[in-house]
Parts: sequence; C-alpha cells; structure tokens
Amino acid sequence: SHGSDTAWPPSRDKTLLPMNIYYAWDLPISDSLINSVMQTSASYLTDLAVSENQDVGDAPLYPNYAIYDTTLSRLYGDNLPRLQSIKAQYDPNNVMGLAGGWKF
Repeated sequence: SHGSDTAWPPSRDKTLLPMNIYYAWDLPISDSLINSVMQTSASYLTDLAVSENQDVGDAPLYPNYAIYDTTLSRLYGDNLPRLQSIKAQYDPNNVMGLAGGWKF
C-alpha cells in the first residue's frame, strides 16, 4: 500500500469492506438475547463467506460496527502494541478510559 500507517485496518495487504448488521429492540430485558443473536448472525455470515472461499475468517472488524465485547486484537491486530504505547504516552492518567468504548 502507498498509505501511511493507520490504526485500522491493521494491514492494507487486502481490501476490506466493513459490513454493518443492525438490530433494534425496546426492552432492556432483551439485551443479552439480542447480543447473542447478533454474535450468532455474525458467526454464521463469516462461516458462510469462508465456506465460499472468501478470505475473511480472521479479518479485522471495523471498530464502529463491532459488537461490544470484541477484543482489541480483533480490531487492531498487529497495530495493538503500538496503539497501547501511544495511549500510555499521551494519556498517562487514563482520561480516555473514563469514556465508553474499547479500553487500550
């Protein structure tokens, strides 16, 4: 690739296009059920794509579309140590850790 280093995607060796699966529900009591359904749907679609010879089994997930419990390594791959180092340097008091989202 001719681009400079970025957080995402971890590698520009292959082109990736994020896909957003959207679910909506009203009752908080349904949160765990819907989260399970989202994970099952994402796994099913990934397995189906892999079965059709698409090289996406270990593709990094786009952070804005990833399910809440996705690991940082699945989002940022080999870039994670560099990002953690930058975070430690510029946010030593963990101010950004007070907000929601993934924690470096």
